[in-house]
Amino acid sequence: MARAPSSEGKSRLATHFPPDRLHALKVALLANTLRALETLPDVFIFFTPDDAERELALLSGPALPRVRQGEGDLGTRMLAAIRHLLETLKYEAALLVGSDIPWLTADHVREAMATLHATRGIVLGPADDGGYYLIGMTRAVDGLFEDIAWGTRNVLTDTLRAAERLGVDARVIRSAYDVDTIADVQRFERDLAVASADACPHLRRWLSTIST
Repeated sequence: MARAPSSEGKSRLATHFPPDRLHALKVALLANTLRALETLPDVFIFFTPDDAERELALLSGPALPRVRQGEGDLGTRMLAAIRHLLETLKYEAALLVGSDIPWLTADHVREAMATLHATRGIVLGPADDGGYYLIGMTRAVDGLFEDIAWGTRNVLTDTLRAAERLGVDARVIRSAYDVDTIADVQRFERDLAVASADACPHLRRWLSTIST
């Protein structure tokens, strides 16, 4: 699930970086995500806004299929993406991940898929800010994304409660963090300092151009 770097987003970082640096960060985060998933089969980019296909094509390359997220809040758009994968394309399972998780790896996805196949319910990857960076299911669950206060610390809790209310088995995998605030950028910078030299090259290059 990707937002075009040229569009609005990361507003809490706008006071810390000029527009060109913030845009470059969003490009680096997306490139980092695509690199993390490049060894996996059947990767799609569900993008927003709907008129950003050319921008996403230039950033991702022509090989990856791109699908418009469409209208509605985040829950509506995620459910539409899941329906597209499960009902239109007939995949047995669908996993959605965000495009701003610096330490996302293919192993996160493999762990989620194994959990999903074992339970046939839903799987969630908790984010440290109270949301989640990954969600997967083998059938589109109507009602799962209703009455969720998106962008708050209660997103994961509210989603788990919705699953319980709907009688759906929900499991969680390892947690991760996304990059929304200057504290997140600084945390990533500290983590990168002790990581291997080849870790997150796109974000490493971006960090080399700024001072936090």
